[in-house]
Amino acid sequence: MSEFRKDPLSDHWVIIAPNRAERPEQFEIGSSKRTPGRCPFCRGHEEDTPEQTAAYDASGKMIEQGAWQIRVIPNKYPAVENVRQSRPARNDFFETRHGVGIHEVIIECPDHVTAFSQLNDQQAALVFRAYRDRMAHWRGDPRLAYAQIFKNSGASAGASLEHAHSQLIATPVVPTQLETELHRSAEYFQLHRRCVFCEMVDRELKEESRLITQTEDFVAFCPFASQFPYEMWVLPRQHSSHFEFAEDGKLAGLAAVVRDLVGRVEYLLNEPGFNYLIHTSPFGSTHLRHYHWHVEIFPRVSRTAGFEWGAGDYINIVTPEQAAAMLRSAQMP
Repeated sequence: MSEFRKDPLSDHWVIIAPNRAERPEQFEIGSSKRTPGRCPFCRGHEEDTPEQTAAYDASGKMIEQGAWQIRVIPNKYPAVENVRQSRPARNDFFETRHGVGIHEVIIECPDHVTAFSQLNDQQAALVFRAYRDRMAHWRGDPRLAYAQIFKNSGASAGASLEHAHSQLIATPVVPTQLETELHRSAEYFQLHRRCVFCEMVDRELKEESRLITQTEDFVAFCPFASQFPYEMWVLPRQHSSHFEFAEDGKLAGLAAVVRDLVGRVEYLLNEPGFNYLIHTSPFGSTHLRHYHWHVEIFPRVSRTAGFEWGAGDYINIVTPEQAAAMLRSAQMP
């Protein structure tokens, strides 16, 4: 049974989920080499997975059966449990909560494609539409406070299956990292009467040294204090606090930018593993003037070592300015 446990020193929530150890592993230990086997995410193998909770055809229409382009399923080995009745919380020195929540897998294509960059613009746009729709769907569940969309691509990034897919985990608590971002952005707004993310967008557009690409609606850059080599952020140019309220047209533009960035990284760095995630506002809020949803992308080209684990601060061996210059010049064949 899953359980949330709060660290009494850091206030970080940890999900204790022993059943995750039962996941099938397609990659050899310590290697990105795939072991042969049947892929449960390919079309025609639907019986290998739990029953779908949503699906889209190639035109973007939601369907209950037939030829799907995007398929959403409950994770077979969930980190949290979709149950209606939860066990009582324990709130003494060791604070715990029942591991209630939602864990879904978004299968990004019916064919055995292993890279997000290999999807076409229409397919990529549909993936981000599915993200938006699933987040909007779970927003209405009174058990839940937040939903994290994330993608693990490659063994080094934590993927156990190579077929292109993403995940959603929705929880009754707001993750610690988000609480920190919300608190710091609220402090900045209180002092300056301006969203700190909007300030970031303006500064990066003006300075240009960390800018990678821009469109009418989005800006992509390596953040000033990048924790990891080639870390990238994508922000809407116009203030927007909730990803689940994004319009279809904006989602298509966002998907194209993310697909382009991932392709640049793969071309430049010889197809490393990577993670991307969407940070957005909690479900219990509506419009927040101080917070701005965004996408963060982390290529897995360095290892977290002793100093980082001990201090909680990071050593980055590639300057954001150098990384952005190399990413700007990267041209996919």
